Amino acid sequence: MIKESLELRHIGKSFGAVRVLDDINFKLTGGKIYGLAGENGAGKSTTMKIINGAYIADEGEIVIDGETAHFTSPLSAQEAGIGMVYQELNMLPDLSVAENVFISRLSDRKSGYINWNSLHERTGELLKMLDLKLDTHTRLGELKVAHQQLVAIVRALSIECKVVILDEPTSALTEKDSAIVLDAVRRLKELGYIIIYISHKLQEMLTATDEIIVFRNGKKIGQYESKTLDEERLSELIAGRKLEAKFPKKRYPQGKELLRFDHVCVEGCLEDISFTLYEGDILGFAGLLGAGKTEIAKTIFGVFGKNHYNISGKIYFEGKEINAGNPGKSIRNKIGLVPENRASEGLVTDMSVMDNVIMVSLKRMAKFGWIDSKAVKASVDKMIRSLEIKCSGMEQRAGDLSGGNQQKVVLAKWLTLGAKLIIFDEPTRGIDVGAKVAFYELMNELVSEGIGVIIMSSETDEVVNMSDLVVTLKEGRISGVISMRENELLSDKDFQKYM
Repeated sequence: MIKESLELRHIGKSFGAVRVLDDINFKLTGGKIYGLAGENGAGKSTTMKIINGAYIADEGEIVIDGETAHFTSPLSAQEAGIGMVYQELNMLPDLSVAENVFISRLSDRKSGYINWNSLHERTGELLKMLDLKLDTHTRLGELKVAHQQLVAIVRALSIECKVVILDEPTSALTEKDSAIVLDAVRRLKELGYIIIYISHKLQEMLTATDEIIVFRNGKKIGQYESKTLDEERLSELIAGRKLEAKFPKKRYPQGKELLRFDHVCVEGCLEDISFTLYEGDILGFAGLLGAGKTEIAKTIFGVFGKNHYNISGKIYFEGKEINAGNPGKSIRNKIGLVPENRASEGLVTDMSVMDNVIMVSLKRMAKFGWIDSKAVKASVDKMIRSLEIKCSGMEQRAGDLSGGNQQKVVLAKWLTLGAKLIIFDEPTRGIDVGAKVAFYELMNELVSEGIGVIIMSSETDEVVNMSDLVVTLKEGRISGVISMRENELLSDKDFQKYM
């Protein structure tokens, strides 16, 4: 069995004038699962990137088995036994399981040839370690997401690591699929690995981990035995305050029709979709992964437009039939989409916060063809303050922000446009509990101002508690329509029967 120790001593890190980590100290030992909890921007990701060699600490040291380690790159960290599995799986769907596991070490160093039998044999041995029964020859894209996640974990093990860092491994998974991944994580614990587990699913973290380290504002608040905490106490430690309501839903008077789908079909995606969103309502869509939530969001926004898919049926916005032929038309109609994958579809990560916020509003910011820089800065500054976007300044690169703050930048883009309808696809995935509540309160504010809000979420409690009308989806079809104004006491168990 692997029995190792990893220790961080007085780790500090700054980006310019912003202090992101301050005197971080903790020691981890083999055969335990350690949870890292904290709000977005609390310092979790920066700490993991220092352990992983992606960042170099300004001060302090990393000690492995009593010896100081110096990492200058992720490769040097790998050589010291640090394995990292990122939230966004960096896998190759058209290659086999075995090829993905050994993608950086396919050929023999001496001969330069690939020994295919040995490759599949070694992959099989690693799968067997975790009691996984997967065909090493199977094309990765044919596997369900949970099994792709397991292959990513096996790839980390293939470098003979001592430490396995798991960043939001179940964020995109159903409860059933999450259990498959968690079983494999517990097997790693039995084998003696040091496991660092990052998740915003608090109940999952409490049941899966042995100890939880809480970060807040770049500092370690404490290290606690998981069994001594409950979800309410952990939420308080993360947020630094008592959260009065997990779902601060407000009801508003129902107004006029805003958006209507009339028997809309998208070939291969959606079948006979009809619903109506009224002013004053939040319309929620619920369903498992692949049920059709994202496809409806993209249909509204014009992604599945003319010359792309065979679309039938009619879409009405503000009482008029619209042809959502492309996103440009939707933007002109002042319809905004906060996508599920905000980093690749909602932002240009290499551009600044300011450039991302104004990118769809440049015409409004121009005078006689010239950008009014003073108006731009005033508008962006207002958004940063009103949405409480944590950044070093509007010139900061958007890709360097935490997940929750990236989400706010995408929202700021649509608010700057003056959007009349905003679609949130998986709005709180990868966001901490405090930021979730803040996002729900923002949704309430949008509705109070007459802006239409649509939520697409695989988290049923989020949809049930924040929506006025819920549409459940299954395999691209509507399986149920529930008025939450009339069914406020509907239980999660009752709700599940529609899915």
